[in-house]
Amino acid sequence: MKKIILCSVMCLISTWIFAQQRILKGTVKDATTGENLVGATIQIQTTTKGTETDSNGNYQIEISNGTQTVVFSSIGYQTITKNIQISKDVTVLNIGLTTETTQLSELKINSKQNKTLGAQIVQKGVLKLRPINNAQDILKVVPGLFIAQHAGGGKAEQIFLRGFDNDHGTDFAAFIDNIPVNMSSHAHGQGYADMHFIIPETIGNIDYFKGPHEASLGNFATSGAAKLKTKSRLGRNVIKAEYGAYNYARGLAMITLLDNKNFLSKNYENAYVAIEGTYNEGFFDSKMNLRRLNGFAKYSLEINNKNFLEVSGSGFTSKWNASGQIPYRAVQSGMIGYFGAIDDTEGGNTDRYHVNALLNSEINENNTFTNSLFFVANSYDLYSNFTLFQENEVDGDMIYQHENRKVFGYNGNWENKSFLANKPLTSEIGAFIRADFNKMGLDNAVKRQITSSVNHYDLQEVNYALYLKETLELTSKLTFVAGLRGDFFTFQQEDLLNNTGTEKENAFRFSPKFSSYYQVTPSVQLFGKASIGYHSNYTQTAISRPDIHPLPKVEGYDLGTAFKIGEKFVGNFTAWYLKSDAEYVFVADAGGFENNGKSERLGVEASFKYQPLPFLWLEADGNYSHGKLLDSPSGENSIPAAPRFTSTGGAVFKFKNGINGSLRYRYLGQRPLVEDESVEAEAYFLVDAVLNYTKPKYEIGITVENIFDERWMEAVFYDSSKLKNETEPQDDFHFTPGTPFFIKAGITYFF
Repeated sequence: MKKIILCSVMCLISTWIFAQQRILKGTVKDATTGENLVGATIQIQTTTKGTETDSNGNYQIEISNGTQTVVFSSIGYQTITKNIQISKDVTVLNIGLTTETTQLSELKINSKQNKTLGAQIVQKGVLKLRPINNAQDILKVVPGLFIAQHAGGGKAEQIFLRGFDNDHGTDFAAFIDNIPVNMSSHAHGQGYADMHFIIPETIGNIDYFKGPHEASLGNFATSGAAKLKTKSRLGRNVIKAEYGAYNYARGLAMITLLDNKNFLSKNYENAYVAIEGTYNEGFFDSKMNLRRLNGFAKYSLEINNKNFLEVSGSGFTSKWNASGQIPYRAVQSGMIGYFGAIDDTEGGNTDRYHVNALLNSEINENNTFTNSLFFVANSYDLYSNFTLFQENEVDGDMIYQHENRKVFGYNGNWENKSFLANKPLTSEIGAFIRADFNKMGLDNAVKRQITSSVNHYDLQEVNYALYLKETLELTSKLTFVAGLRGDFFTFQQEDLLNNTGTEKENAFRFSPKFSSYYQVTPSVQLFGKASIGYHSNYTQTAISRPDIHPLPKVEGYDLGTAFKIGEKFVGNFTAWYLKSDAEYVFVADAGGFENNGKSERLGVEASFKYQPLPFLWLEADGNYSHGKLLDSPSGENSIPAAPRFTSTGGAVFKFKNGINGSLRYRYLGQRPLVEDESVEAEAYFLVDAVLNYTKPKYEIGITVENIFDERWMEAVFYDSSKLKNETEPQDDFHFTPGTPFFIKAGITYFF
């Protein structure tokens, strides 16, 4: 009997030893260019275990002893299957994947493999085939997001998403390498997010979020957010030249300076620079003459096998003229043409510089610690004339908005992998500090000459934040994500004109987050989310109006599914609800805001991708929302400028002979411009196309926007203004015309 017991115990011990978990880790790259692949899937065959590569192309997964079969795949790349002998605690395996015609069969609908759980990784292959003239256009890849330019090509675009007119970023947060792009208490609008300093070709990955559900995101991330990550390595050098209609010209150079040459250390290091210059006369009767120069540099160092350092910096300067938002009655009467101007002295200039240092440390197999420090310097000058001659009948109503800002920040994140009652648990703790020091003001002007001052402020705003995020795999099919976030703000203001001394105000916002994911089958996932977010108010208003919370709350709920039918069809459907404690309309030219009270928005969104042929993708999305102001009477409670129905879609093709491209549409439906819906903005439907011929050493491409030369209003408002020959102000449509038929050609050389 004793022998039997002893033998059984030994068998159990040997079984435990054989089955104990080890770690498989490494990096997945593009075998041709050497670029790190983000979101590549690693699957242990015959099991449910899987993971994805992170923003640096790295992966880590628990794996059992013995011979294991591991499958590496990514959309647009050939799948690789490896038989690996696992016998030690940590096995390192780096993989290079070879490109092939994109196959939707590689896309996995599996919550356990999606580390971000709620972010959707935008595939670079699709992004490349979109018309991209500047970094702001990158946001168009977010389903349901539309942008509109209304003051020349040098100002941040207006953003629409989930029934929000986000202005320039009030309810949409943007990040680049963990640096927040949005500027609070900006001279031209709250949450102003100008992305023109980003060189599109340096972007390696984009994560986008819908709703306020991500615990690591704070201010302005209510309708959604986008996190952009620049490439850690170019893989190949690039020289690019483009020329198009209206004397559009752009040049780009991206050059690798170091690549594993052991110049500064004994370990792997890489450094590259990118320089972009753009000139554009524009299609307006009064030339825009946009001049923009961008520079970016990044240095990466593998200090040792546990610590990875990235240091980057950028510089940006831009100048432009603008035709403003013109009154429709001036066009109808023949006073000006559709692309004309009443005041053609509008425009501005802006400069931005930043430095960023990020250290990623692997403490052990289950713990990683990320620290980043950033500094941003931003100056801004904008001349606008919204009301024309309404206030000053002789010289006009031009205003001059300006600021000079310094931002200091820290972002820290600790991630721990453990178990709770034998269930896999990933814990994430983060800390964030951002301090803005901003001297800004508003002046009256005539033809860009200052005539009088309206307000000048010295503002200081500091945001301290802590968050906790727990991801628990309760069963093989059910995953819970719970988060808690606390944000504390200090607002400080000095009125430089009235010498009122220094005034201060503090505010706190607690934001719980919860999401659940249920894997019905390997091809069907259900999810539900309930969270709270916020956006901050102007510093000036936070101090002058203590009766109004400076951090109004937004409640968000999502219920939906992601699914796959066969190997060629992928789709998702989401119903959502957002309720805001305060519907702020920021009036930057008056230095304040209007509060339309509480609001709610209800919507649905659906999208699909279908691959009928190996070389062809079809895709489309539809988004409907309806919002109302809860404190206004029925019939007068519609939210002005809030989009109702939007849709984008088209076809993307890629042949083995190097020919690739896309044909895409974008539709923005009618939307009310006033609360009683008596005035609406017209819908528009536009079609764009891209055609490339790509070879290993070069690429030739043509981009056409607005193929059918539709006449459309890109930005439109319903406000009052007064023309010089009028006796009284009039309410009217004020609009910026959208791009007419536009074509550009480009050639790129790789080496």
